[in-house]
Amino acid sequence: MPFLMVDAGDLFGRRSKDERHQTEFLCQMTGDLGYDAIGLGERDLNYGLGFLQEMITKYDLPFTNANVRDAKTEKLILPEYLIVERNGVKYGLISVLDPALKIITMTADEADFTIADPVATLRDLVPRVRREADCIVLLGHLGENNTEPVIKEVKGIDISVTGHTYRSLQTERVLDDTAMFAATHEGRYIGRGNLFIEDETGRVMAIDVGVTSLDDALPSDPEMQARVDGYKKSLVEYQEAKRAAYPRTMGSEKETFLGERSCMSCHDDAWKSYVSSEHRTAFATIRNKGQSTEPECLSCHTTGYMYKNGFSESAKINLQNVQCEACHGYGTEHARDGKWVAQAKDSCVVCHDKENSPDFDYATYWEKIKH
Repeated sequence: MPFLMVDAGDLFGRRSKDERHQTEFLCQMTGDLGYDAIGLGERDLNYGLGFLQEMITKYDLPFTNANVRDAKTEKLILPEYLIVERNGVKYGLISVLDPALKIITMTADEADFTIADPVATLRDLVPRVRREADCIVLLGHLGENNTEPVIKEVKGIDISVTGHTYRSLQTERVLDDTAMFAATHEGRYIGRGNLFIEDETGRVMAIDVGVTSLDDALPSDPEMQARVDGYKKSLVEYQEAKRAAYPRTMGSEKETFLGERSCMSCHDDAWKSYVSSEHRTAFATIRNKGQSTEPECLSCHTTGYMYKNGFSESAKINLQNVQCEACHGYGTEHARDGKWVAQAKDSCVVCHDKENSPDFDYATYWEKIKH
């Protein structure tokens, strides 16, 4: 029996390097399954447009989207639509993204993309695709609340698969002339819709719906399980290699970081300068980018990450952010002979290097934290 296999978006994982590593494995597996179309979700740009394009090319992933453009070139970042033929019926596969969903990537800013109004986009696109296709399928990454208004506003959509939803549609549902389907997020369910289509017109005449939970009640496929187990092993190796590159070998087990507030009582002016500086929000910067577990980021956005008794999730003292001791050293080694000042100045270039801070100039940057 001929069938279409589609997904309405958010194939990619959360913004972190571990999740990006896992996402590539997921892309490989998805490519092997042979999808006909994948709509674009905001999470599919979590690692930047370059990574998405790499996965598309490497694993032959049929992504499509009609309303997300590169802000600089004003060109669509993906094919506007796809045409797939099954059993003599041509299906036009189109996708739009809800403009309210924020695109935040590890490599760029939201301003790098523009998202056009879905209704205006579809009103223009559907008639054009209809010239090539018998049946129009919308992979709308719009969520449950925004899908129905779009369907009511745009005529000519035969099938709608809802993305960015947390509720499956377990039974047949038709809104106006559009058959609607939904299976919830994170691949926890797979939806099936048997469509009875009129040969002469390509119109859907009847539907049989089923949604299957992909839980432990289903038997594992031995080949697939072997691939997953192999990947899990490689992920552990990948994580261990990252941490090994930033060993906690500096400093002394005899010394301790005391935390920022231990400095406040005696160094009031310096404390006020620190509180208003970006050093005190350094951890939030990497957390917002999904990098708060990455060793290469933690080494410069926390205090003492590569030092004994330095930052760790289990540390007794909160050592998030670039605190006083990140520049001056262990609080238990407090020096009053001027050595701390020289040590702090030398420490700047450890993180403000050519790769991470190419415009660094000590005199200019010092004015931002002067104390």
